[in-house]
This record gives sequence, structure tokens and C-alpha cells, in this order.
Amino acid sequence: MKKLYFFLLALILPVALWAQAPSAYSLRIQNQTPWPQQCVIFGGEVCGPCASTYTSVTIMVAPMTTLSYGNSTTLGGSYPPSVPKGIVGAKILNGPAVCSPGGGTVGQPPCGLPTTYGYVTVLPGCTPAGPTKAIWVPATNCQSTAQLIFQP
Repeated sequence: MKKLYFFLLALILPVALWAQAPSAYSLRIQNQTPWPQQCVIFGGEVCGPCASTYTSVTIMVAPMTTLSYGNSTTLGGSYPPSVPKGIVGAKILNGPAVCSPGGGTVGQPPCGLPTTYGYVTVLPGCTPAGPTKAIWVPATNCQSTAQLIFQP
């Protein structure tokens, strides 16, 4: 009986991992911190392999604000304005570019990306504000919504 159990588990596990989405169709960004947050979204073809073919403009998220993107056409940057593409992850900027803040990446786990990134938010005056965590909530399939949540 144990051999049958392990055999069935060996068959099911790769299918379950394969079923996770490499990209999302839409994105919701929620800033739960008292500080502005910045990120750049990246991705490739919808339901395609993991890629960073397209990148958005730098997105500024005001404190205690939620932004919703029904698809990638409004992300700007190299994302096409007329054909939706996949959303794979986000490059998190610790602060404004003039402060050379550094950053990290979060995104879809099937693409090998972490779902959390911890850092200290840097304010526009290049002063540290406080500890922040960026959390990526993966899309369950390539037609669903991923979430990026900033928490203090």
C-alpha cells in the first residue's frame, strides 16, 4: 500500500506544480504603509514561459492606496498599449532613483521568483522611513489576478 501511495504522489506532484501559472493577466497593487512605494512590473506572453520581455514605467503608489490594472495595456513602458501581455513579477525600488536605493524582486513562484522582499523604505529626501515588506500573492492561473502588497 505504501508503494502505491508514493507512486500516486510521484504522479500528482509534478502535475500540481505544472498547474501553477507562470504569469498573471491582471494586477492589484496595495500600499498599506504610510510611505510612498515604487515598483516596475515585468512579464512576457500571457500563459507563455517565464519572461521579462516587457517592463512597465516606474509605478508610484501613494500611502494607503490601492491600484488595479485589469490587464497590462495600461502599465506603459514597453508593454504594448493594445494587446494584453502576461505579468510575471515586480522589481521593488526601495526609494527614489535619485537616492540610488537598490531594490529586490518578487513574483510568480513557477518562474523561480520569491514572494516576499523585506527592506527599509527610503523617502524622497533620501532619508530612511521604516521597515517594509513587499508581498506577491501569485495568480492561480494565467487568466487571473496577482497582487502586490506593501506592508509596514
